[in-house]
Amino acid sequence: MHLNNETLVLLSKFAIKAKKHIGIVELNKMFTSQQYANNIFIKARLSDDKELAILTKIVNQELNLNTIEMNSIEAYLDTLSADGANLDYIESSKYFLIILADYLYGIPADGNAFRQAVESLAQHADIEEQPLCLEIARAFYPFWMNENKLACAMHNQAILKANTAEIDSLKKSTIELWNNIDTEFFSTVESEPIDLYIASLHERGISSEQIQTKKKLAKIIIKELRGEGNDKDSYRKVIDKTQHLFTRQDLQQLFLNMSRDFYNFWTSAQLSE
Repeated sequence: MHLNNETLVLLSKFAIKAKKHIGIVELNKMFTSQQYANNIFIKARLSDDKELAILTKIVNQELNLNTIEMNSIEAYLDTLSADGANLDYIESSKYFLIILADYLYGIPADGNAFRQAVESLAQHADIEEQPLCLEIARAFYPFWMNENKLACAMHNQAILKANTAEIDSLKKSTIELWNNIDTEFFSTVESEPIDLYIASLHERGISSEQIQTKKKLAKIIIKELRGEGNDKDSYRKVIDKTQHLFTRQDLQQLFLNMSRDFYNFWTSAQLSE
């Protein structure tokens, strides 16, 4: 963890703000234990206080810490909300996954390691809670694996880094696609999942600026799906291809999180045809 005066001030501000919502934050332990810091940031990011959640993102970016568990939990909870899950179930999932994150920290990204982490946690849970724990863990596993795969790909420079000419070409094509997507014509069938998705974002109280950004991303996905199949593999293929148009990690992460959310509306539209 790289520390300077500005970082120390930022962490102190975070600790004061977090105390009101998640309890005392041990700054000394934040400096010496990345696992402890990771757990604190997850609790803060998932708190009901929006200011604390935003501050948590800023601190994470400043410290450049592991966000695999944080991002995967957030994506899973967003999907539950989009699917209309019961609020009590969402809160139970949040509570369980915050605890599970501590067991997942630093383990290999494979099914055996994940299962062992879940079994270790289940041993400390009440017997009547264990079925729910296992149910949530099974549903959460694909989200956790996706984040690990993304982190691995980001880390592997041989995969992500092309030569300068290729990068310049990619940036140019991305800018052109982004600037022109709103002039693209979409049929009624193509527009249906986009309209359903935007209506859901409004219902969730997402800001107008974020909605416009996500609407553009949804249009790009629909455009890239032309000529492809209407199944899960085709959707995944398009997402895997399209994510590399975004060379900045934060934009790529935004696109991946949005694509998971949008998938539910795309599949619903396919079923209604």
